[in-house]
Amino acid sequence: MPCRPVIFDPLEWTYVYTLAKRMLPELSFDRDLEATSAAAGFPGVSIEALRDFDWCCPAIYMPPFERLISGSVTVAVEGYTAEKLARRGVKPDVVVSDFDFSPQGVGLGRAAVVHVHGDNYWLVPRGPYIYTVQTWPLGCTANISGFTDGDRAAYLAYYMGAREIAISGFNPEAPVKRDDLVKRKKLALASHLLNRLSQRVAVSFV
Repeated sequence: MPCRPVIFDPLEWTYVYTLAKRMLPELSFDRDLEATSAAAGFPGVSIEALRDFDWCCPAIYMPPFERLISGSVTVAVEGYTAEKLARRGVKPDVVVSDFDFSPQGVGLGRAAVVHVHGDNYWLVPRGPYIYTVQTWPLGCTANISGFTDGDRAAYLAYYMGAREIAISGFNPEAPVKRDDLVKRKKLALASHLLNRLSQRVAVSFV
């Protein structure tokens, strides 16, 4: 299918990006445009390929998850979560990641949505991935808003047409990968964005 840059909601992206820069000034937002230019040169897959899945009521798993839940499409946040699901006999349909937490697990999904930004673009491999960015998209990239992998997965489900979203494992009080000030601020931002998204679509946490 044709591959073109896609941005789902420019106003929402502006809100999220402005808030993220205010809350996390220590991140490399100044390199995000360079990251987007790099991603535009990758052999990406159109985000429209995700419409092959049934997004009516997705099940999104985040790294601390313990409970398995039912859903029309299974979304793993980070390769770590995809591996954890695989050990329980569940193959994720979609993996959402920025390749910084068990990147070897990203390929376990039927599709991978890989985020490219100013702090990772030189580490992200070229592959048959759907590349997302956090500036105006170029080439075969998409901007699905959100900021952390977890809330970005929820925004993705919403823009794909979800009527309700179930999330297993979101716990901002239990960081998995690391526990520092930056991580805490990211989780606070993710919590705010998930609450904001819940005003548009039904979101349940288990």
